[in-house]
Amino acid sequence: MRFLVRVQTNQLAEPRSKASPRMRPIASSAQLAAVPLSGRHRGAIGGEDGETASLQIKFASVKQLPPIGEQKRYAPQTLVYIHALAVHPPSNCVPVDWKLVTNLPVDDLAAAVEKLDWCALR
Repeated sequence: MRFLVRVQTNQLAEPRSKASPRMRPIASSAQLAAVPLSGRHRGAIGGEDGETASLQIKFASVKQLPPIGEQKRYAPQTLVYIHALAVHPPSNCVPVDWKLVTNLPVDDLAAAVEKLDWCALR
């Protein structure tokens, strides 16, 4: 089953660096925040008047851990997190600050933009 959802809560993630076997899990948003900007895209942000905004986009594969009480029962899952943030949004709109998570492939900026466009359709 494939999915693409907007998220608001942090999930536990495996640290990117395995320098120390005793490293603690980190929040998925902290891992995404450490990723460099992937690019910009000018896209529709909804509304009947067809407003557009310049979006900063970044994405990263994150090894998400199960909840603490369920780690013996479930295996970690590699998921892709996409973050889109409006730069200088129009004053009459709520600024876009979307965090998406998917198990669909996202290998480049074009694929990340495609997923953002899907969410903008709702």
